[in-house]
Amino acid sequence: MATIHVAPDDTFDDWVIRDEAGRVLGHFPTREAAELAAEPFARARGNDLVIHLPDGRSEHKNLGKS
Repeated sequence: MATIHVAPDDTFDDWVIRDEAGRVLGHFPTREAAELAAEPFARARGNDLVIHLPDGRSEHKNLGKS
């Protein structure tokens, strides 16, 4: 099972989608846009989506395969 990560970039200018190996899959202007774009990747690659928040917390979503 693979995990897809959504996190702000180092400058907090945009949000980045990465796979479990750290490869960048896309950049988005908002967390919401990045999350929506990441969900199909997560479903296709295993089902876990982790949202890394700027304050250090994270949210985990298990999307299941469709």
